[in-house]
Amino acid sequence: MKTKKSPHPEWALAHKKPGTELRCIKGRYYLYEYKTVYDKVNKKPRKITGPILGSITQEKGFIPSEKRSLEQTASGKIFSRIQCKEYGVSRLILSRFDEFTSSLRDVFPDDWEELLAIAYCRFVYRCPLKSIPFRLASSYLPETLGLKPFGEKRASGVLNRVGGQRDKMLNYMKSFIRKGEYILMDTTDIFSNSKNISFARPGYSQDLQYGPQFNLMYIYSANSRMPVYYRLLPGNIRDVKAFKNCMLESGLTNAIVVADKGFYSASNVSLLQEGQIQFILPLKRNNSMIDYSSLVRNEFKTGDCYFDHEKRVIWHKTFPTENDLYLYLFLDEQLRVREDVDYLNRVKTHPEKYSIEKYHAIKNRFGTIALLSSLNVPAENIYQTYKSRIDIEVMFDGMKNVLEADHTYMQNEQTLEGWMFINHITLQWYQYLYIELKEKRLIKKISVNDFIQLLTDVKKIRINNQWYLNEYTSYTQKLIEKLSIKII
Repeated sequence: MKTKKSPHPEWALAHKKPGTELRCIKGRYYLYEYKTVYDKVNKKPRKITGPILGSITQEKGFIPSEKRSLEQTASGKIFSRIQCKEYGVSRLILSRFDEFTSSLRDVFPDDWEELLAIAYCRFVYRCPLKSIPFRLASSYLPETLGLKPFGEKRASGVLNRVGGQRDKMLNYMKSFIRKGEYILMDTTDIFSNSKNISFARPGYSQDLQYGPQFNLMYIYSANSRMPVYYRLLPGNIRDVKAFKNCMLESGLTNAIVVADKGFYSASNVSLLQEGQIQFILPLKRNNSMIDYSSLVRNEFKTGDCYFDHEKRVIWHKTFPTENDLYLYLFLDEQLRVREDVDYLNRVKTHPEKYSIEKYHAIKNRFGTIALLSSLNVPAENIYQTYKSRIDIEVMFDGMKNVLEADHTYMQNEQTLEGWMFINHITLQWYQYLYIELKEKRLIKKISVNDFIQLLTDVKKIRINNQWYLNEYTSYTQKLIEKLSIKII
């Protein structure tokens, strides 16, 4: 029987193998994969053409398809070596937080890498100890540190070991305290869900939540606007009793207690004076110590007793009081106008609580701030120091709401101490970023937490044991450039 001659040339047929078919498309030859299957409907074999294998020319012979080669690579050993890891925040920590990292390395030479890694997990993901292995496995930070990823047991051991070294933690904290600077002190409450924490006592928090809690006292630098010291206290210890010991332990001599309006009482003032602690205490507007008579007679704004604060004019008067204290009264006209309008609007919308008679009785208090202090210094200094308390409130808000550190599940006090030390480090990082975003006038456009999450989109990919920087958006690039973060 005569064999049918192929229409294709010999140089093309030479590359045809079993399971392939040759096609000529517009004068060019291509090799395709194919297979034969049995068609149950027609009850006969049927050919199914598969993907292209490549092209064939007389000069170059068979030329593999680039798409086919990529598919084979992706399904083979090379694909198994491709990794993608978070890089942006890892780079930020090691390039911009070097002051904190260096101090950590000096104080804890054997544990600083693990502490840095745990702090990274808290800073980026606010995760508990059990999630650390997963988070570190997807981070480039261990690659940079030469640190093998570790699990919950090792992390807990590090926290327990570090938590038992209060002296070293103090050395770390003291490295950020500068001589001659003003220091602000305040406390916040932390709920504990462990029965093994002896200083967790039942009680109400500042926002009236009830449960076992302990107090976290913080010292904050008014100069650098950074948290520099903390101490854990039993939940039933009053703030004023702990101020003195905190100052002694931290080595501070120039601290000022700046409290909120609920702190003032005659007994608290006496305790502060007995402990020789400087203070600035805001008074409620109905406090009998405040003399509004000059405001009633329109004699408050006299002479040159004013200064500028954030593009607003603040008028002031100082009144000596008994026990060598001073009452500073401030008037902000812009605030006064806003409060005046607000109250009159409420007379219309809430007549059951507000009335025109009450308005006339208290209208001279609008726009005022009264501060009782042991300091005899220019009124502007008192006002600026008190206003810096806002930064403390932002810091505590960052710790509780953003870093989610208002609850703890640590099961013993030593591990809890280590855990709060980690939170202290991450709080320093958070505040550092907050200050930078604020100074660059970006804080109204993007929050610290949003910026952190944005940086997690900057990743590195490893292909064939080589790391490459992944692509990221132009918006992320612009923010990185504005903060002068070097991504390499």
